[in-house]
Amino acid sequence: MTKCVYCNADISDNRSMEICDRCGVQVWGQKMWAAIKKTTDNARDNGDLALYKEQEAEKGNSLKWKDVVGTRAA
Repeated sequence: MTKCVYCNADISDNRSMEICDRCGVQVWGQKMWAAIKKTTDNARDNGDLALYKEQEAEKGNSLKWKDVVGTRAA
C-alpha cells in the first residue's frame, strides 16, 4: 500500500501515481483528475513510464516519485 504525497493518506489500489483521489480532485478537478489517472495508468500498462519501469526492475529498492522530484534527468 502506498501513501499520498500530498496528505499521506493510504492508497489501496494499484495506480501509477502516488496521489489519492481526494487530493487529485482538489488539485485538478474531477474531470481532469479522471483523465490524468486514466492516461498515466494506460501508460504504465503499456510500459511507457520510465519511473515505473525502474520500480519494477528494482523490486527490493522501490523508487518513489517524491524521491526524484527536483532531480534532473540524465
